[in-house]
Amino acid sequence: MFFDKSGHATSEEQAYYYRQETDTTGKYRSYYASNKKLYFVGKISKASTTDENQNVYSGNCYWYYRNGNQRALRNFNSNGQEIGTSKYYFESGKLQKEVEYELGALKHSWYTEFDENGNKSRIFEETFSNNNNDWDLYSSDKSHATLREGTLELEALNTRGTSRFINVPIESDYYLVEGKLSLKSLKENDKAGIIYGFKDWQNYHYFAVSKKAVFIGTVYEGLNSVDVDAMFCSSLNEQGDNTIKILNNGEKIYFSVNGEVQYSDKANQLYGNNFGFVLSGNSKVLIDNLIIKEVNGRLNNTSGDNSEVDVKSSGSGLVFSTNGHILTNYHVVDGAKHFEVEVGEGSERKTYKAELLQVDKTNDLAILKISDPQFIELKPIEYSFKESGQIEVGGSVFTLGYPLALSGMGKEVKFTDGKISAKTGYEGALNSFQTSIPVQPGNSGGPVFNSQGQLIGIINASVQNTDNVSYAIKLNYVTGLIDVLSVPVKIPEGNDLSKLVLEEKIKKLSKYIALIKIK
Repeated sequence: MFFDKSGHATSEEQAYYYRQETDTTGKYRSYYASNKKLYFVGKISKASTTDENQNVYSGNCYWYYRNGNQRALRNFNSNGQEIGTSKYYFESGKLQKEVEYELGALKHSWYTEFDENGNKSRIFEETFSNNNNDWDLYSSDKSHATLREGTLELEALNTRGTSRFINVPIESDYYLVEGKLSLKSLKENDKAGIIYGFKDWQNYHYFAVSKKAVFIGTVYEGLNSVDVDAMFCSSLNEQGDNTIKILNNGEKIYFSVNGEVQYSDKANQLYGNNFGFVLSGNSKVLIDNLIIKEVNGRLNNTSGDNSEVDVKSSGSGLVFSTNGHILTNYHVVDGAKHFEVEVGEGSERKTYKAELLQVDKTNDLAILKISDPQFIELKPIEYSFKESGQIEVGGSVFTLGYPLALSGMGKEVKFTDGKISAKTGYEGALNSFQTSIPVQPGNSGGPVFNSQGQLIGIINASVQNTDNVSYAIKLNYVTGLIDVLSVPVKIPEGNDLSKLVLEEKIKKLSKYIALIKIK
C-alpha cells in the first residue's frame, strides 16, 4: 500500500511512504519511498487501505524521520485507545513533548513542550473528550452547552448570545491561544470566537469571526475599544472548521485565521485568567479544541517527568566490580564527555556520575567506572563469568537491559531470551556470536547470560528489518579489555546461580544492570 504525506492512499509514483504487513499477527512496517528507510513499525489491528488516519493501532508503535531518528513513540490498548506516555521528538533526536493518555483521552490538560534548545513551554490542551476541566454544561431558556463526540456545542437561544470559559492561569507575557471552530451552524450575521484574559464583564479581550469577517477588541473598565470591526477575511471556511489563533510575544500581538495573519498590534495585558468562547446572536457554534501555550512560564502542575531532557542517548551496561566498574559498548559512549549511570533495585535505585576508563574500538567494548562521591562500595558480586567463555549453538541465553528506557518503555530492567544461533557474528566475524534474542535500541552494552546465569558476552548489534537476529561480543574479548586496566580488577567469581529458577536468577542479576545516560 502506498500513501502520501498526509496518510491517504496514492499511486506508487506519488508515494511518500509505503506499508507492508510483516506477519499474520498484524505487525506492520512502513518505509519512506525516497530512501527505503523505516517510517513506522508496530501492530495495526485494523489497517485502512485508503486512509492511515483511520488505522486502529495496538501496543507500542514507533514512527521515524528520514534520517533514522525516532519521530514518535505512542502506546495503544487492544481497542486502539491511546494510553500511557506518548513521546514526540525533533528530527535532531531531541525531545519535543511528552503527553499522557488514558483510554484515548488526555490524562492531564497540561503537558510540557520543548524547543530544540531545551527551553520549556507549558501547554494546556482541551479536546472536549470529557469534562475534567469543569465547563459550565447546562441548558436554560437563554443558552445551551454540551459535549458531544469530542466537540463543545454552544448555542444561544436569544439575540444576546452566550459564552463559556474556564480558569487557566498564565504567568508569562509570551503566550498563544488557539481554538478550532466550525461555522457551519452559525447564522449569516452572527459571530463566534475566543474570549481571553477575562476578569469580569468589565475587563476582557475577544477575537471573533463571522462567516466572512473578523472582529477584535478589548473591554477595559467597561469601556469597549474596537480594533477591528467586520473586516473581510478571505481565509474563512464558511461551511467547515476554522483555526483562529492569538499570539502575544511580549512586544506584539498577532491574530490569524487558518494560518493567515489578519491583524497585529502592540502586546496587550491580560486582565484575568479565564479563557473560553463567546457567541453572539441566536446561533450555534461547534468547537473542537482549545490550546493555550505559555512560553518559558513557571511550569506548575505539568504532567510528565522531564528530568531526562538533557540526556542525548542511553544504553545498558553490567556492573562487574564492587568498586563500580561497568562494561558496555564503545558505540554507546563514543564521542560523549559526560556520563550518568543508574543502578540498584526497586526503591534503592540511584544515579551516579561516571567516567570512561578504557575502550576497545575494534571490538566495540568500553569500561566505565562510577566516580561519584555518593557511591558506596558494593557487596561481593553474586554472579560469575563463564570459565573460558565457551559457547555452543542451540544453547539457551538471555539478556537484561534497558531498551528504549527514556523513550516510553520505562526504567525497569527488561528480560529477553533466545538461543545461540551461530558461533560467529555478522559476516562471519570471529569476535562475536549470533543469537535469536530480540533486542532494541538501548539494549546495546547489556550482558548475555547462559542458562546457568553466567556471563558469556555483551550485546552489541541487531540487524534492522529482521526479527530476532542479534550479535554479542565474546567473553574472551571482554576479559582481555579488563586485563589492560591500569588498576587490576578481579573478575567476578560469585555464587553458583545454576540451581536457582529463572525468576530468581533474574532478580539476583538485575541489580547489576546499569542504565547508562549520555549527556
